[in-house]
Amino acid sequence: MTAPHVRLHLFFATENDRAVILRQGPSTQCRMILWHRDTDTFKDGQWIKQRIYLDRCDLSPDGQHFIYFTLSGHWSDESEGAYSVVSRPPYFTALSVFPEGSTWGGGGRFVDDKRFVATGGKDLIGRSKGLVRLERKESTKTNPTGLYRRDGKPAKVSDEQAARVSAPVARSLGVALDRYDTMGGKLYRRVGNDVEMIRDFTEMAFERVRAPYDWREESLKLEPSLWHPLDREPQR
Repeated sequence: MTAPHVRLHLFFATENDRAVILRQGPSTQCRMILWHRDTDTFKDGQWIKQRIYLDRCDLSPDGQHFIYFTLSGHWSDESEGAYSVVSRPPYFTALSVFPEGSTWGGGGRFVDDKRFVATGGKDLIGRSKGLVRLERKESTKTNPTGLYRRDGKPAKVSDEQAARVSAPVARSLGVALDRYDTMGGKLYRRVGNDVEMIRDFTEMAFERVRAPYDWREESLKLEPSLWHPLDREPQR
């Protein structure tokens, strides 16, 4: 049996040394891992058996929350088959779910630690306490950022925050910025012209991991629900 090809996708907090690693392999399985770069310690988190759109994910500046966009293919349920999620690393279990209904849109960006932009419909869960969702519309002379509060009033954001929302996500597919390499499912630090391995992630295998903030009663009789990513397989 051929071993799955493993890829590592890195997302960096901008206010501290936290980072999120999405370990992909096989292609439709992904594990979220929290990495403390100052000590090179890791917290291995939850798996998901759905496609994650990597260019539509974002880690909050403080590293406390993660936005991702995923495709389940269950088009007839309330998630509408594709949806954006706010979770707490290193877990995929949702605090908020915004149904998208297609893969044309989806995903989001953090403006700062407390405010974020996410496409999609009304939040199906509403457990992202302390976070505020903004809307992005066409820019105008009176509101050049195009960011608005939910009450329709322009959101007050700095030029730096506005730039963060519109800039590409700080991640890499293969090479992570200028300090790290991700080759063959292994994480390396660049040291001059050489590299030193930090950790090998290739031997991981799928396992069920429960998020500590999962509010549902832990029971084998629990009905599947869209906000727990391990409840069911994606629809083919």
